[in-house]
Amino acid sequence: MLLEEYYHFRLSAADFRSVWEHYDSDSNGYIEEQEIDKFLKDLFEAQGQVIAKSDIAGLRATLLECYDLNDDGKIEVAEMSRILPVEENFLLKFKLENKPISNTNFLRIWQHYDNDRSGVLEKSELEKFIVDLMKTNKNISIKPKEMEQISEEILNHFDKNNNGLIEQAELRSILKVPDNYLSSMKLYENLTRQQFSRIFSHYDANGDGFLQGEELLDIVGDMMRMVDIHLSIDQLESLCQSLLSVIDVDSDGRISKNELADLFFTAPDGRNPFSSLILNEGSSPST
Repeated sequence: MLLEEYYHFRLSAADFRSVWEHYDSDSNGYIEEQEIDKFLKDLFEAQGQVIAKSDIAGLRATLLECYDLNDDGKIEVAEMSRILPVEENFLLKFKLENKPISNTNFLRIWQHYDNDRSGVLEKSELEKFIVDLMKTNKNISIKPKEMEQISEEILNHFDKNNNGLIEQAELRSILKVPDNYLSSMKLYENLTRQQFSRIFSHYDANGDGFLQGEELLDIVGDMMRMVDIHLSIDQLESLCQSLLSVIDVDSDGRISKNELADLFFTAPDGRNPFSSLILNEGSSPST
């Protein structure tokens, strides 16, 4: 029975589509009386319960009363999504069509789809990403038979080492994550105060004169990437806490321009200003 393998979990968009297509047997875009009855029978059996035939009509009426929002006596896709627990489209949080993705948000996206923390997106993980990406950009629902073709096209275009997997750098290309802002700055070779001011202003997104929260995560993450150290979001957050404990002189939970300048301009020539913090963490970040 189809529902049994899904019922105790939140459905992915792809799984929800499979369930919907199973019960919308005539593909008319909604499930009607006999289809609803089959759905209810399977739903209760997935919980180890058996419905008597005499109870089906009453249960159907109750289901329609609760979820048939337009009172047409049928269940449509949007109404079905209220009955079954469907995962939120994770990518919608980042409004991909409106602004570039920061490195910090990219790390969150990567961690979400790299479900087994293997460091690559394998077939099932890539397919979940594709479903969310298509819905985010064009509100397109992908039919199962189309998924293999789309996955193959993405791999052909972005899988640079032809290993059949999507790695972090390749996903950055897919999502068009901007280049590291700091890569054009010679941070360790006679950095000027003017250059430093431009750096601070770039990361001080709200212009309040402090780096905190996402702003701090963004600049620390970019600094690490400059020396080819690629942190997970958890490692990045930990490093930022270490940074605060070292240079947040007034302990207000944020970094002022002067506090960051002290870190930048006291670092030995040729050294990453954050390198001592990495060593103090006591562990090597993933690369």
